[in-house]
Amino acid sequence: MDRLSKAFLALAAVGVVIALYHGYDEITAYTGPGSNACSAFTNVNPFLSCTTVFASGYATLPPNSNGLPLYVLGLVWFPLMLAVGAWSAKTRGSLNGDVMVPLLMVGNIFTLYLWYLELGVIHALCPICVGMYFVNYAMTALAAKALLTA
Repeated sequence: MDRLSKAFLALAAVGVVIALYHGYDEITAYTGPGSNACSAFTNVNPFLSCTTVFASGYATLPPNSNGLPLYVLGLVWFPLMLAVGAWSAKTRGSLNGDVMVPLLMVGNIFTLYLWYLELGVIHALCPICVGMYFVNYAMTALAAKALLTA
C-alpha cells in the first residue's frame, strides 16, 4: 500500500473518531462523561458552538423534526470511506481516484448545504462539524491526487 493510501485511510480514521465523538455529544446532549472535557472547544462562544447548532432545530433531516439526526450521516460516511478506501487500496495497491473522487464529492456537496445552514440560517458554527468537513476536503484532495497521478 502506498503512502497516499495510508494517508487517506488515516484521515478517514480521524473522521470516524470525530464522528463518534460528535454523535456521543449529541446523544448525551453535551452532558455525558467526557463531554465537558472539550466544552471549551465545542462551545467557544454563541457563534462557535456545537450546542447552538444542535439546539437550532436544523440538526435533523428534515429540519425541525424527529427525523434522521445529521450526526448519523458522519457515523455512516467516514466508516464507509474508510472501508471503500481500504478495499480500493488493497485490490489496486493504491487509492482508486476514479471511485473515491466522485464519492467524496457527494460529501463535499452536502457540506455546502451544511455550511449554508450554519452560516446563513443558524448563524453559528459547530467546530466539530467543521472539523469533519475539512477531513472530507483533505480526503478529497488525496483522492484527486491519486486520480491525477494514476
